[in-house]
Amino acid sequence: MRAAQTQIDAYHAMPGRQLSAQKQMVLDLFMAHTTMLTRRDIADRTNMAMSSVCGRVRELLDAEMLAVRGKRECIETGVMVETVGLPLEVTA
Repeated sequence: MRAAQTQIDAYHAMPGRQLSAQKQMVLDLFMAHTTMLTRRDIADRTNMAMSSVCGRVRELLDAEMLAVRGKRECIETGVMVETVGLPLEVTA
């Protein structure tokens, strides 16, 4: 079950709250607004398990610190997968 938006907003508004080490590691990959990565790209670059990457990316998407920026074909599977990057509003 997902938390209500007011609960999420309250959590993010808590003073002194910092990003977890894993979330920061993911965000550190996006130094330019042109950087767009798949979850597999993130897992490969951070050596994190795919399940951890998916969880951290979901949290960062919910917090609007990352945004879905498109899709591309996965080289390994041939399936179309989402690419994420910094939100355009923040980088413009």
